Amino acid sequence: MHAKFVRSEPSGLVRVGAITGAGGHLFGIWGNGMNPPAGNIRSTGMLLTHVWCLKPEMRQRVAEQFSGVQVVDDPTDMLEHIEGFFLDDINAISVYPQLVRPFLQAGIPTYVNRPFATSLSKGQEMVDLAKTTGTPLLSSSTWEFTESVGDLRAKAADLPDIKGYVAHNSMSDYYTHGLHGVWYIHAVLRDEIRNGRGRMTAAAYHTPDWRKPGGQVVYEHEHPEQPYYGSLQLISGADGQAYMRIFGDNKGDAEGKIPGRPGFFQYNTWNAMQLVIQEMFETGISPESGDDLMEKLAMFLLPFYSALEEGGNLAKRDSLDDWELPPPCEALKRNGEPTDSAFQIMYTESELSRLAEQMA
Repeated sequence: MHAKFVRSEPSGLVRVGAITGAGGHLFGIWGNGMNPPAGNIRSTGMLLTHVWCLKPEMRQRVAEQFSGVQVVDDPTDMLEHIEGFFLDDINAISVYPQLVRPFLQAGIPTYVNRPFATSLSKGQEMVDLAKTTGTPLLSSSTWEFTESVGDLRAKAADLPDIKGYVAHNSMSDYYTHGLHGVWYIHAVLRDEIRNGRGRMTAAAYHTPDWRKPGGQVVYEHEHPEQPYYGSLQLISGADGQAYMRIFGDNKGDAEGKIPGRPGFFQYNTWNAMQLVIQEMFETGISPESGDDLMEKLAMFLLPFYSALEEGGNLAKRDSLDDWELPPPCEALKRNGEPTDSAFQIMYTESELSRLAEQMA
């Protein structure tokens, strides 16, 4: 069993382990917050101590960038030494249930980097195991813990009714960054969904190419009287990271945005999320339920299903029952797109199969 975190002195740090790879956030963002280079400030109460990577070159990169971090030979080698776990290898997303299993079984609070899973069944497998073992589990977007979300969520609760909404998100491709807009919407509507006015029932993704901007996702949401609809513009270069306007009745609307040129962006977006994750590692309580995670996953997958399988037409939620999104692979690329690093160093099917067998 892993060692549960107990802060014995004010400067005590949560020991963190990670699985990461190309396209992960450990190298460019999270790692430097936990293990700041000389001359940089410490911005979290976490310390990265153990890492595993599938690719040998990525293991070498970890060793070079993070002095003192132990690069383990097998993911399970870190179980007894950490108090929180990051799963941060988008190229291995199809085998996330296998990778996360030993950590959830050991009761280690676990953060799974977006988009969480390639199918509802794989997402549910992780959620069910977390529930069975009583282990906190979270997958999130940086947008979800901004002031904009908290303000809009509170305003939505004050609206007598919700008639619909419009939103936008700045993105590069839908797979790696369009999701932020999707989960921004969910974060705003989360309490409404829990209260019965907002669960997604259908979606369409109108775009000539999901691999780059622009496009529009249309969502249908359930409502006690009749469905309401929302739209998400997936663009780049707008004066805002994300925006949402909720249409209420004649008593008013609610709107807010994540500014495009905010001060201290790293601290009020990326670092804010890291501190929420740290709180989960310390307290053993996730800010979101398993139902929340599955709703977010469905809201991400269904527009993709619409684009890949239905020519952008409206697809009902039950279309996802046995459908699975491929992991980043050559079959998804076209004309050099997507350009995100996750699609530049991808795993082969045989590598993923061996990894799944290794972690079975």
